Amino acid sequence: MTDNGSLVDAFRSADTSGLPTLADLDDRGRAFWVLRVAQEQLNRPVMTPAEMSIVLRDAHGIDLSRQRIEATLSAERGTVAKRKLGKRRAYQLMSEGSEELDAATTAVIFIEPTSAFSGLREAQSLLGTLQGDLRVCDPYSDGRTLDMLAECQQADSIRLLTENIKSPTGFKQTARAFQRQHGAPLEVRKAPPKVLHDRYLIHDDGMLLFGTSLNGLGSKQSFVVALGEDIRVTVLAAFEATWDTAAPL
Repeated sequence: MTDNGSLVDAFRSADTSGLPTLADLDDRGRAFWVLRVAQEQLNRPVMTPAEMSIVLRDAHGIDLSRQRIEATLSAERGTVAKRKLGKRRAYQLMSEGSEELDAATTAVIFIEPTSAFSGLREAQSLLGTLQGDLRVCDPYSDGRTLDMLAECQQADSIRLLTENIKSPTGFKQTARAFQRQHGAPLEVRKAPPKVLHDRYLIHDDGMLLFGTSLNGLGSKQSFVVALGEDIRVTVLAAFEATWDTAAPL
């Protein structure tokens, strides 16, 4: 029998950068997530509902009971397989379940102007979960851009790469106020003209693609799409290359 403390420590140190954020998943998705990490990172093809519950609670602060996990997984067909771990019921994630979990990494928020408030709240809530050193590419920036980035309360630092700044003097003043009021250091650089096009944000666990600039979310139809690790690696290299040639604000 595996020591629960060792199991929790192993999950805490596992690389989950290619997976969706647990907070964005329902109970079923969270169970799949734990089974996926166990398979790929810990060489544990099966886990019991009790072990999964302990991992979610002690490693990730999510209260999901053993009974709830058992009820959820026992009803699955094709996505998980029932196994035995000693005398205990255990589960193994199948390729169908793994594919469903991968699909969750491309989750979409659709913001419609007629219901902009709820869409913006959802986008702001997502920004509030992002951790690490954030890299933001947005060709058009103003004070509203910084208002949106202020939602990134868990970030260690924020680098904004932009090209066109509305009211530069006022933007600089707002940026200084941002620095005083928020814990995450903010650095802004301007790329050469006609270099930037797409709007995106790279964080520790993935990447967000925006259908419009941050300062325009809610004013017209737009999307916020969560992308996976494969595209993140490629775009990160491009961001860093452009950042190195951009001029500090």
